Amino acid sequence: MPRRLRHALILLAVALVSAAAAAFIGCRPKEQLDPHFRPKYAKADLRSVAGDPCEGIVKAFVELGVFDAQSTYFDADGHIDRGTFITWLLRAWDIYYRDDPKMWIRLAKATPESTWTYSDVMPHTPLYPYLEGMIQAGILVGFEKGEWGYSELLTREQLVLLRNSVVLGRDAVFALEEERDDYRVSLRSFLTDADAVTEAYMPAVATDLGRGETIKLAFPDVDLDTRDPKPTLHPTQLVTNREALFALSKLGKRNYRNAQVKGLPEWKPLSEEAQKALDEADAAARESASGDQHQH
Repeated sequence: MPRRLRHALILLAVALVSAAAAAFIGCRPKEQLDPHFRPKYAKADLRSVAGDPCEGIVKAFVELGVFDAQSTYFDADGHIDRGTFITWLLRAWDIYYRDDPKMWIRLAKATPESTWTYSDVMPHTPLYPYLEGMIQAGILVGFEKGEWGYSELLTREQLVLLRNSVVLGRDAVFALEEERDDYRVSLRSFLTDADAVTEAYMPAVATDLGRGETIKLAFPDVDLDTRDPKPTLHPTQLVTNREALFALSKLGKRNYRNAQVKGLPEWKPLSEEAQKALDEADAAARESASGDQHQH
């Protein structure tokens, strides 16, 4: 092989390796948010949501640190992907419950020894601390195998499952396959398009109609108080950024109006006894979640 050609191939190989390394490093999380770290305040040009029903939530979420304000344009009518929703959901939850450490969903730490549940959410990806943190807390995050599909656009039924997994708990969104027929019957008594709900999401949607509030918060077009004719959910319809914010405006007993970072007491670690109990509960939840993940 001519010397010049060999030299050119070596330079090309070096360039490719360097580019791959740079791409990998660029994918690493820029933050490792822990609930006890106060979010940084940011200013934003929010003229894009002036007069919009979600304006107050957007302003609050920028101030609270639920999402950053690097982009000056918030597209309320744009569609949200699954990874972004998970990130907002965990940030909002931990900020709402900033003064109650026992309620926190702790973000997973990305280390060389870290394991992962889904092949497209590995430790070097920005979503890893959030998604894996939910899984380690025993929270159901979906029924997919192999890849989680964080870049896929979020649907209404998926939003109901993810939000209620956090707010109501795993039992409210999961049922064995042989139990799902009962949920289908229940859904038919509430919705005109009950049969359009994907089987895996039936328990989450049915529970929300009975004792949840996700649909009422997120989708104002679905009037659950109307019985004749019954409302239509459009369960596989894509979720807008506005609807996602509506869903996160209230989580459990807390909402964006009474959440704050100013005036909160200095963060203090739990007592040794309380921390031990919490660690044992977390370990049990992780073991349970790991077992369930292997089953799906």
